[in-house]
Amino acid sequence: MINTARNNEIPPKMLKFLKELSKSLIAAGSSVTDTEDILENIANAHGVPVEVSVFPTMLLLKLGDEDSSTITIAVQSPGILPLNQVSEIYRLIHQVENHEVSFEEALLKLQQIRASKHHFGKVGIIFGYFLLSLGLGLLIQPSYQQLMVCSIFSIIVGLLILVSQNNPRLSMVMPVIAAFIVSSLLFFMIKQGIITGNFSLLIPSLIYFLPGVTLTTGIYELARGELVSGSSRVIYGTIILFLLIFGLIMGVQINGFPQQEFLLAQSTSALEYTAPYLGVLIFGIGMYLFLSVYKKDFLWILLVLYVALIGQQLGNMLAGGLLGGFLGALFMTISAKTIESHDHTPHFVTLYPAFWFLAPGSIGFIGLADFIGQNYLTSVAEISLFVMTIIAIALGLLVGAIMTEPLQKRMKKIPV
Repeated sequence: MINTARNNEIPPKMLKFLKELSKSLIAAGSSVTDTEDILENIANAHGVPVEVSVFPTMLLLKLGDEDSSTITIAVQSPGILPLNQVSEIYRLIHQVENHEVSFEEALLKLQQIRASKHHFGKVGIIFGYFLLSLGLGLLIQPSYQQLMVCSIFSIIVGLLILVSQNNPRLSMVMPVIAAFIVSSLLFFMIKQGIITGNFSLLIPSLIYFLPGVTLTTGIYELARGELVSGSSRVIYGTIILFLLIFGLIMGVQINGFPQQEFLLAQSTSALEYTAPYLGVLIFGIGMYLFLSVYKKDFLWILLVLYVALIGQQLGNMLAGGLLGGFLGALFMTISAKTIESHDHTPHFVTLYPAFWFLAPGSIGFIGLADFIGQNYLTSVAEISLFVMTIIAIALGLLVGAIMTEPLQKRMKKIPV
């Protein structure tokens, strides 16, 4: 056991560790409120007074009587850290809070975690993305022809994701490149009569770039009073949507199609009864490979996915999509926090894949495409639904977090 700080004495390397930890949490996509809570809990566990403010690109931190420290930290980009890294980071957080390691040792472990490799390598990333896109396709376009198109496009986008890894500048323009390539191929095949359909076929293959999680997290932070962080995330997510739309329109124009004829949002087929449940299973396996999930976390992730789906379907049946988004987010938050309190699998790890089902990036994508395609009435309705849906999901997360606060006090020490 490492002794706690006495008389407000700051343990060696504590400040540096908290800086690096905040970088990792923000890069993983953690909300600033959760990051602030983690930093405060660590400092309080060691008897050190702390003042902390976290922003998406900056940290203000004051320990004891030391001067405030300001640093630049990682901006959340499309995608996420491998979830095996996120699990290890949260394990390390528990170890530090329980004085099992010194801050010097924790800093070294954190660096080792960030340097660890993806469990399944490049092949796992591509095959995992293929499966998760196929699972989403079963929810959106379950016909054989449309699933085949989604599968082909997902492999193309998976290769583009690999190309842009560890290249921040390329990552910023990759939404445009990916949308342009797959939309060009889609509308070429439509023009040649090979397939029928519209641009909604692109949604499963472009899910990696759709910023639904970022937008929902931004609304959640706004609801928690984090105006700067919440606003910046909403603006960033909106810009990503416009980048995707720009690539889409270029793909349409290069094939000589009039925008208003082909930028239609209507789904071309209805979901079969079993398609969503099979889709969740395939999507979960894809997430396991694509995001490098630990085996012990996989079944919990799958459980939370089904809970989110059932909550969404129940809300849809009772009152429509908005209640579906709220209940899906509420149920998955309660289940994820309950799992964390008993199994110590971090709630972030089990919640994030479920976001990809509920986060409404595709709705905003459709609405903006209709607007650019001069289908104004449909566009206004869909964008309004988009805004209401992210509010419903954020509210579900907030209510779920409030309801599960007592569970956090009963958290047991995580096993090493």
